[in-house]
Amino acid sequence: MVGHGATDPRLAMSRDVVLDGERRFDLRVTVAWVVGEGIGLWAYYGAEGMELPRRILLRLLRANFEYPMVRFALSDDDRPMLMTDLPPSAVGIDELGRGLVRLALVADRLLIETAAAIADRGVLPDVSDRQGRNPGLLAAYRAEVEAALAPWEVPPPTPPRRGWLARLLGGSR
Repeated sequence: MVGHGATDPRLAMSRDVVLDGERRFDLRVTVAWVVGEGIGLWAYYGAEGMELPRRILLRLLRANFEYPMVRFALSDDDRPMLMTDLPPSAVGIDELGRGLVRLALVADRLLIETAAAIADRGVLPDVSDRQGRNPGLLAAYRAEVEAALAPWEVPPPTPPRRGWLARLLGGSR
């Protein structure tokens, strides 16, 4: 007989999945389920070993208030994490689908503003011709999840920042 509690391997499981949004690709998400606790979804939002600029950290903290169903935090190695939880009463395939899509949509929305935490030197790769790996998941839950989020539009592109040498020497952009 197996005792109850965390020592019973049937009471918990986790799986890693990779999600694509419309703009943010390759979002690595861990889905962890614990009986009686619910499901935790956490996405590795930033690249491993990247320095997190203070302005990006402040933007992520501000997003905690703008998106009440998700939260940003830092892992033990200072890697930004995007997380959401599903309580035991909400554990089901549809709620799991909505939770995954919620992470993908928030990552899509914050892509440009947080590029310095995601991409090498803050330069995002060109993904204009890339097809996402989970269009059925997005199609099934996107409208419902977006209805629960504040309205949003793609921000206009910002001109590249000039380095200190370019500013010192002057000249046109």
